[in-house]
Amino acid sequence: MKNTNKRYDSQCGDCELCTQTINRRRVRIDGEEISALENIIQSHTPTKKGAIVYQEEQKFTHLFTVHSGMFKSIYVNPHGEERIVEIFIPGHVMGFDGIRDGRYKTTVKAISDGSYCTIPFQQLNELAFRHKSIQDRLFKMMSEKILQFEISHSEYNAQQKLVHFIKTVSDLYYSRGFSAKQFPFPISQRDLANFLGLAEETLSRTLAKLKKSKVLTIKNKQVCIFDLDGLDKILA
Repeated sequence: MKNTNKRYDSQCGDCELCTQTINRRRVRIDGEEISALENIIQSHTPTKKGAIVYQEEQKFTHLFTVHSGMFKSIYVNPHGEERIVEIFIPGHVMGFDGIRDGRYKTTVKAISDGSYCTIPFQQLNELAFRHKSIQDRLFKMMSEKILQFEISHSEYNAQQKLVHFIKTVSDLYYSRGFSAKQFPFPISQRDLANFLGLAEETLSRTLAKLKKSKVLTIKNKQVCIFDLDGLDKILA
């Protein structure tokens, strides 16, 4: 059921588990396995900015799909420093960090007001054994998480790190039928710098440079991209 009050909501059946990408667009997969999957999804739980979805060391029982809003996963290192590991937008699945040891390794909080759906992992696992297509999508999603981690720790410079992330978000919104050039971006500059592993001053200078070059700007919690080809050139 689509929430018509939120322009950038994800629909039921619109998350990474229930769709495939064709010509850069997310297309719902029709089939018995998707109907079975939707039967176990518990939707939708509204949440306020700052609310916790799950906490580090909490017993792993569920995955969560973002229906609307933006969320962040946080890890506290041995020195007590908080590090933002991942940012989630509509359609993303949260909670994979709990699979290995049966306990979540991060804490997930809402960056903005939003909502999420809940998937009992045991039931999902049983479906994956019966439907190979679901198993294949789970493996693909986990593989993409590893790739994203490797890229975030690559030799990208500050500008490339920022552009890569914004382009990823742009592509995700575009794949769901929204604009690739203008979309919500409620994350604070402090959180964004933390996630990218940059000093806030470095991020500010990078944003100013991109604005001056007429590539993109972030204003009033919105991203406006003026030159999509320019993003690709920066990453080349």
